[in-house]
Amino acid sequence: MTQAPPELAYAGDLVDSRVLEVLAAERARWKSVDDRLDDAIAELVRMSRGGKRLRAAFCYWTWAGSHDAAGGDIDDVDGPERIAAIDAGAAFELLQTFALIHDDVMDDADQRRSEPTIHTVAAQQLEAGGLIGEPRRFGEGVAILIGDLSHVYADRLISGRSEQAQSIWDELRIELNLGQYLDMRAAAEIQPDQTTARRVATFKTALYTIVRPMQVGAALGCEGATPDLLAAIDTFGRPVGQAFQLRDDLLGVVGERDRVGKPVGDDLREGKATELVAIASDRATEAQQKLLATIGERDLSDAQIVSIVDVLEETGAIRAVEDRIDKLVETAALAADDLPFDRGIRETLVSLANYVAARNH
Repeated sequence: MTQAPPELAYAGDLVDSRVLEVLAAERARWKSVDDRLDDAIAELVRMSRGGKRLRAAFCYWTWAGSHDAAGGDIDDVDGPERIAAIDAGAAFELLQTFALIHDDVMDDADQRRSEPTIHTVAAQQLEAGGLIGEPRRFGEGVAILIGDLSHVYADRLISGRSEQAQSIWDELRIELNLGQYLDMRAAAEIQPDQTTARRVATFKTALYTIVRPMQVGAALGCEGATPDLLAAIDTFGRPVGQAFQLRDDLLGVVGERDRVGKPVGDDLREGKATELVAIASDRATEAQQKLLATIGERDLSDAQIVSIVDVLEETGAIRAVEDRIDKLVETAALAADDLPFDRGIRETLVSLANYVAARNH
């Protein structure tokens, strides 16, 4: 099992505490108005637990590198710059919670982070409580609203800190939404190709998970981020983000459900436009193509999923993706040398990159 670097847990603990602090205050505020409002925020608390906190870590340690390079003291626990960096990490995690809640509605997923999804719980509560309405519509409506609430809290945490950081934040939200739209369109069209898969991975993962969090962290440094620094971060972060997505694609079809925390094989039922499937399609025989053509059918059996995974193995697509992950991490490690941070920070970022590429959940 791949061990997470201690720097990930360090940043994650700081951010977890801040997220819980914000949501606890909001629960207390709205419970005094109506107990049902407390129920909504309690669901947000439940769904915000258990994440990897990668965005927060990349944001925090880039801020630390930028702050240190400008002569700041990252050990100043109560310093406003450090508080801003922690708040930014908390904003990324709440934005991620928003994205996952909405993603689960779009994918009709019943599990996330080893927990039942919000729309599933809400639908069951409607039926169990003898309330009126259509359970599916009620559950999805509740989930969309709670996801939107998480987005609002994320925006509130990032606002007013830095004009440059705000600009990057605004851009990443546009990229995230358009990437999700493109992902849905590509899945509906069932036309796997590597160009589309890489474009989706760039918007939804490379930029959103690695590049933009790092750039926000740099923007929150003592002197902001220069164009050269933003470019150096992009050169390092894109291959890391691409490796993250490729590992996610593999885990989505060959991972272990109890480790991944969500149903394995659903990416195939949803027809996700992944580079893994695109490579297999390019290499498949006529008989294998017939099996791959069933990708996107919602009623695929577990046995059919196994047969499709066999094709991914037989065509060498899984091996090709593993090889590409290795090359991307090597590219990122070389690019880290051009980041104007001290050696310790660069090593931390490379360690995080290695974890991103090799994780098993």
